[in-house]
Amino acid sequence: MKESHLYFKYDEKNGIKVPSPFNRIMTPIMTVDQTDEPIPFSIHYTEWEPGAEIDEHLHEDSTEAMFCVSGRGIVRLDGVDHEFVPESMICALPGHTHKITNTGTERLRVLCVFSPPVSGEKLKTRAENAVKEYWENHKE
Repeated sequence: MKESHLYFKYDEKNGIKVPSPFNRIMTPIMTVDQTDEPIPFSIHYTEWEPGAEIDEHLHEDSTEAMFCVSGRGIVRLDGVDHEFVPESMICALPGHTHKITNTGTERLRVLCVFSPPVSGEKLKTRAENAVKEYWENHKE
């Protein structure tokens, strides 16, 4: 249901579970499908289980900023690895590749901001396509 105001709250019930091999949960917090207001960005929370990672990918037409809230990991940005720890942040501009791996022993929690904004449905579709592509490329 769309709201006509600009108050948003994290709700784990909205989490989009991404199955193996990526084992993460993406929870939309503020997306274009949650309001009628013309917001210029969207925010979601992503959590990776220990050892999980996301595929290396890029966004053609959007910028994604990712802020590490808790946990430990490695982020690869344009082929260069960086330590990803609380209070560190990366920014993947359009066309720049990025990948995050949880190298710690607890969930890696990351706040993600997209501009222009994305919908929860677009997040879900991109995750489903990444899982499908992975398994198609790793058939025995």
